[in-house]
Amino acid sequence: MKIFINYFIKIFVIIYFFSNQSVSDDHKLSDSDILFKKAYDFFKSKKYNEAFPIFEKLANNSEHDAQYNLAYLLKEGKGITKKYSESLYWAFLSKLGNIEKADDLVSELVDLVPEKTVETVREEVKNYLIKSIESGSQTSIMHLGKFFLEVVEEKEYSSAYKWFTVGAALGLENAEEMRDNVEEELSPEEIIEEQDNAEKFFKDFVNKNN
Repeated sequence: MKIFINYFIKIFVIIYFFSNQSVSDDHKLSDSDILFKKAYDFFKSKKYNEAFPIFEKLANNSEHDAQYNLAYLLKEGKGITKKYSESLYWAFLSKLGNIEKADDLVSELVDLVPEKTVETVREEVKNYLIKSIESGSQTSIMHLGKFFLEVVEEKEYSSAYKWFTVGAALGLENAEEMRDNVEEELSPEEIIEEQDNAEKFFKDFVNKNN
């Protein structure tokens, strides 16, 4: 079975829509869904060079399933020359976006890439998330919290706690649970320090984006 995931639920919904609606109703699907189906059809037809740029566009728009597919194509050298480091970058982002199969892909790529390169890619992912947050992305706040638990070589609970605390204050999904779980791993001193850091960031973030 190929590593590439068809994302059956998403594709089923898209295909069902196309088969049961008139062409004039296409606008009811999001542009990203239409593009994803187009890329998926190219992939099924082994037109990888045509699927690749579409998945790349969607990946750059934070479509996590597209990020996974892009990582796969880069790993396998389909539609583009093999590039393990770039594949790992997108695999990390899709992992943070809750694409379950990305865990296996990340594990495979980490074994193929020198540790120094892995660290460079981790830093690139962190910088991407920080810039995204600076641009107002709330979703990236949760992803950065998860980054310090799931992407770094050794878990950084205090850093994760800060971002989950901010996420909880913003009312983001699962933030309270993740914050409270991480708090159990911290000393009282670490908790107070990161609560202060989270408070400062939260106030600045809200003032900037309201």
